[in-house]
Amino acid sequence: MTIEEKVKLILLSIFNVLFIGIFSYVFIDALIHPSQVFVTMNPWIVLLLSLIMLVILYGVYHTLSQLSKKSLIIFSCFNFLVLMGLQIFFLRYFQVEPSWDVGGVYHSALSVTDGFTVFPEYFTDKYPNNIPLFLVELLGMKLLSLLHIENYYYVFTFVNALGMTLTMGCFYWFIKRRLGLVAATWGSFFMLFITPLYTYTTIFYTDTTVMIFMILGVLLYDLFYHSKDRSRYTWLVLMSLILAVGVLLKANVIILMVAIMIHFVMTNSYKKWLGFFAGLLVPFLTLTLLYQQLITPFYPVEKAEIGYPVTHWIMMGAEGRGTYSATDDEFTNDLKLNQGLSNEQIKEVHLEIIKDRLTKNGFSGLMNHLKEKINFTWAEGTYFAPEKLSRLPVSENIYQPYIWGEAKVYFVYFCQAVQLVILGLIVVGGIKLFQQKSAFEIVLSIAIFGTFLFLLIWETRSRYLIVALPLIMAVCVYGIASNEKSLN
Repeated sequence: MTIEEKVKLILLSIFNVLFIGIFSYVFIDALIHPSQVFVTMNPWIVLLLSLIMLVILYGVYHTLSQLSKKSLIIFSCFNFLVLMGLQIFFLRYFQVEPSWDVGGVYHSALSVTDGFTVFPEYFTDKYPNNIPLFLVELLGMKLLSLLHIENYYYVFTFVNALGMTLTMGCFYWFIKRRLGLVAATWGSFFMLFITPLYTYTTIFYTDTTVMIFMILGVLLYDLFYHSKDRSRYTWLVLMSLILAVGVLLKANVIILMVAIMIHFVMTNSYKKWLGFFAGLLVPFLTLTLLYQQLITPFYPVEKAEIGYPVTHWIMMGAEGRGTYSATDDEFTNDLKLNQGLSNEQIKEVHLEIIKDRLTKNGFSGLMNHLKEKINFTWAEGTYFAPEKLSRLPVSENIYQPYIWGEAKVYFVYFCQAVQLVILGLIVVGGIKLFQQKSAFEIVLSIAIFGTFLFLLIWETRSRYLIVALPLIMAVCVYGIASNEKSLN
């Protein structure tokens, strides 16, 4: 082993220890202080439910390991049919009118179906990050109008459900490649416990639409990394383009791209770096620059003044639980539109506020803020579904009270127990990756860790974890599959 390889191995070991330590804390915090956002929960009941689920999940994995290939495929197909059934159920009974940012994008697209010369104010004043989704919806509306379909949003929600099913298909493929058919089949069973895969079908937004780019990016990286012939560079270019589109739709995807670059550097000789970075960055930057060239003519002001500066979201993230603040939004809006400050001037105001918020209560106050923020993000198992599904429901029915109404306690407890299992399996997966330092799956833990750090700085809530759910689920499968192998 060369000195370079030894140093990299030490660095990976340090990272794994840090990953295990942080998510052990997240797990213990969620165990002791389950989220009280929707229901005041008893930690002991959550723990009991989690243990029951864990026994069921381990029992199912053990049973699956004894089945034939044909039986495993049949069971996998059955699980996917159940998932689609759950999605159809929520599409039927939990449709909502587009509101909050979902409505901002949708109604902006709806208002310019006949054409536009500049982007609507929703994007140019506040949220230019949603322009790609706006263009996708606008194109969808034009295609649907040719087919004389007028209920655009309803169709979008079906596309959303299809996209999540395809996401799980990529997840299944990735797990089968890496861990085998038994693990993939177990993963298809485990996905039925992950409620956002069906509760969020009626919320057509970047949280769900971008999930597929995360797992597809990892899958293509796996195909590239483990290919030996020249076709591997085809996978690399495809991965680059997929990540580029994903980043355009939701900037968080850049976390995965950084994780992939770190993983490649840490597991390969510097002699291979040039070809990898060229194949990754050239298509990525080309597509990104092309997109910018195409949309810039539709900006009503110079590019530097489009939307809020990024410090706006860091400012919101620096107070209390770090969630969205209407007061902060009104404040930034006033600075920009009423006082006429430039984005550079607004940044300076924000930085002073951020500094004051992080230092006003000293080191202990900062630690309490971060603790509160971590709990709000990672210890809430519904991923904010009751809140989003209760906003402007299209109709009333007997099922809604059990998700967001007076009887939601059962749903919330179930989700909280699942979240505790997820966090526990993340820790188990981290331990297994520490034991197998050269495992390819460490790219998943790097991406999850990056997501953790990002949401520690940015405005946050549990819903923002949805985009990384396929990666989180993959680490969970790795944890249980590796543990079963070590027990056998």
